[in-house]
Amino acid sequence: MKCSDCNHELKQTTFKGIKVDTCPACKGRWFDRDELKKAKDNTDEDLRWLNFDPFGQKTDELSVPSEKKKCPKCQTLMESLHYDKSDVLINKCDDCHGVWLHHGEFQKIIRYLENIVSRLSASEIMVDSVKQLFEVIRKNPEERETELKDFMAIFKILNLKDGGSFSFLV
Repeated sequence: MKCSDCNHELKQTTFKGIKVDTCPACKGRWFDRDELKKAKDNTDEDLRWLNFDPFGQKTDELSVPSEKKKCPKCQTLMESLHYDKSDVLINKCDDCHGVWLHHGEFQKIIRYLENIVSRLSASEIMVDSVKQLFEVIRKNPEERETELKDFMAIFKILNLKDGGSFSFLV
């Protein structure tokens, strides 16, 4: 696979506990489907409940003019968009369902998510924790473990924001 930015051969590396393809020259990274979420979850357990799917239904309003980058996997033109409501620009391949990040963008995503957590009030986190609990209940048994971990992460944040009044549950 070739780098979307500088056309160097990508090398498989371990990043945040998962195998990704990295450009040795410009340090850009290719994440296959769901690997970006896994890397985020492995970076900070407290952020795992904040999910953004670049292939979800609500990404149209996040699109920007294409950077005209080719997918390193299938060579089709990728779409450019903002990661959620951040100023971080990512490129996604709708054919392979992979995501290309320029050097430093992953760290910007983590800072963006940490900023969200720090700005949320305890009541906003409580609402999200209830939503997350319903996700645990709705999922099939194979997916429940992941959703339960997400719930525990958000509940931990809620406990910290609320001054520990829920500590008996954590």
